[in-house]
Amino acid sequence: MTERARRLFGNMPAGRGVAFLSFTQAAVFELETRLRQEGVLPSPVFPSFIGTFDSFVWQFLIAPFGMKDSDARPRLIADMAELTVTPFDGAHPLPLSCFCPLTGEIYEQAAKFRGFDTSQKPASQLQAYSSAAKSIRAGLRERGQLGFDEARSVALERLKEAELASQIAVALAGRFREVIVDEAQDCNPDDLAIISWLRDSGLPVKIVCDPHQSIYEFRGGVTDHLFAFAETFAAHERKDLTGNFRSAPNICKTIAQFRPLSVRTPPDEPLGRYKDEPAPVHILSYSGTAVPASIGTTFCALLGQAAIDVSLSPVIAATKASGAAAAGQPRPTGRRDRSVRLAEAVIDFHFAAGFNDMKTAIDCVHQILLDLEGRLGGSSYRQYLADNEIEPASWRSKVIYVLRELQFDAAEYADARAWHAAAKEFLSKYLTVENGQSISQKLKWNAAIEVALAVVPGATAMPRTIHSVKGMEYPAVCVVTTASTLKTILDFLETGEPADKAEDARKLYVAASRAERLLVIAAPKSQAERLCTHLCGQGAIVTMREI
Repeated sequence: MTERARRLFGNMPAGRGVAFLSFTQAAVFELETRLRQEGVLPSPVFPSFIGTFDSFVWQFLIAPFGMKDSDARPRLIADMAELTVTPFDGAHPLPLSCFCPLTGEIYEQAAKFRGFDTSQKPASQLQAYSSAAKSIRAGLRERGQLGFDEARSVALERLKEAELASQIAVALAGRFREVIVDEAQDCNPDDLAIISWLRDSGLPVKIVCDPHQSIYEFRGGVTDHLFAFAETFAAHERKDLTGNFRSAPNICKTIAQFRPLSVRTPPDEPLGRYKDEPAPVHILSYSGTAVPASIGTTFCALLGQAAIDVSLSPVIAATKASGAAAAGQPRPTGRRDRSVRLAEAVIDFHFAAGFNDMKTAIDCVHQILLDLEGRLGGSSYRQYLADNEIEPASWRSKVIYVLRELQFDAAEYADARAWHAAAKEFLSKYLTVENGQSISQKLKWNAAIEVALAVVPGATAMPRTIHSVKGMEYPAVCVVTTASTLKTILDFLETGEPADKAEDARKLYVAASRAERLLVIAAPKSQAERLCTHLCGQGAIVTMREI
């Protein structure tokens, strides 16, 4: 993409630019960093555009026009999908993201992912859920508030208005010489519909994707759709990317084996700075079903032997709990108590693995502070910010100050209870509580705080989830697999069945392909030998040790 940008900007007519779109903030940050490092991206960026697909849709298809059924200024509410739908007392709570924005119908797979099996529920109950979701969305839309899913629906409605859609297309074509959509495997059918409209409108559109990295099926992401979409391009418009500028040879050969059998291709050719790196791929075989901390210890030892910075080399797992266990850190408690969430956010901030983790912790603490002051009422966090037109610049430095004041230091606090007492005292002076309750009443002690504030070793690899590292790359990674999933993933990779394990296999593909120089995979002893044999299938050098 950098080279494509270089060619376009080398002969760019005055007043024209390029739209660079991706599907995660991490991927956008990585792309923008590369473009700036190479001196390709002009400054100022305008008339070019670089951002998420969501921001592009909002800026060009929604914000300038408003909505048909609302006179309110449209506002994007980033956490709207998290609003809870509970149609009756005692109902299983489901987030709004589990419901179709147009019909209110429950997405069966998304609901099942959250413990609600629609096949076991009566039709009357499903109808009650759908009606409740439609009612919530109607009320929000009347106030001009849209989530990402709702924004897609509004954009598609606008594109059905032939005259207006034609005018928008002319304006976009006048500004952008080309639209480049990166990480397109993360799109859903509505995104593909918008991309198709851009193409049909005459805009040159380039799609960059790896269908094997599609891991958002539970959010309506596409997989087979992408292969079908590729067929809508002429043969000369389709290019296979077979070079790998990131990974060493044995890593390239290994990740090729994580592709499904039906579409498995030869390994990509290593072309980057580590193309001659001879390091083997390591499998760490562990006993039992629980993920042991010895995984992180052994991984750190391998990093030391390879002279790789441990702070740049994460332990990657499907869940936070597995990653934390492997890294020798406390597992997330899963508790929703304010005091526990505050303690976890403080630890997450001070041991953040990157900017996104730090930002998430800052936002979490800001939400807790607003909640303590009784400001949120019945609104979601993002709704409150939008309704009151509160910009990050007005509060972020204050929240960072709070996070620094609340840092847990074992030399300063005798134990977690001492930290909890100090936190209550500090916040009592810092915040204004208006609803009659004190900070002590709102920040009650919970034993889970002791788990959240467990001291993290200084030289340890930080745990990350697979979804959080999408679009990133690291000198080394340790991928954690578990006894509950690895067997069926290998079954799928070897035979194509069970088909419902395809996404789990793609998750391993994503995690392993983050590695540049060193790839380590932790596997349960029952499957380690089998995994080793499978990964050697295209010539990778793989070593195995028991831990």
